Amino acid sequence: MSNSDIEEQIREVYDFDISPSTISRITDSVTNDIVAWQNRPLDSVYLITWMDGIVFKVRENSKVINKTMYIAVGLRRDGKKEVLGLLVRKE
Repeated sequence: MSNSDIEEQIREVYDFDISPSTISRITDSVTNDIVAWQNRPLDSVYLITWMDGIVFKVRENSKVINKTMYIAVGLRRDGKKEVLGLLVRKE
């Protein structure tokens, strides 16, 4: 999604105006954290793993389509849950 796409989505959903430059500053500030999370080492063993998904409708190229967000969660040995990964797929 471009900054303009995000701006339009925020305006449609929340009736709130935000500039593309503000969106760019926000995304730039969290990009390093996202990359660090994506590249973090995972534990070699999880006591339990859960997988789930949610289907939602999105507008893409002037059409409404279904997409599914899958999530994998693992229970670490210390008892804490950790999100192992997220995946969005077009139906």
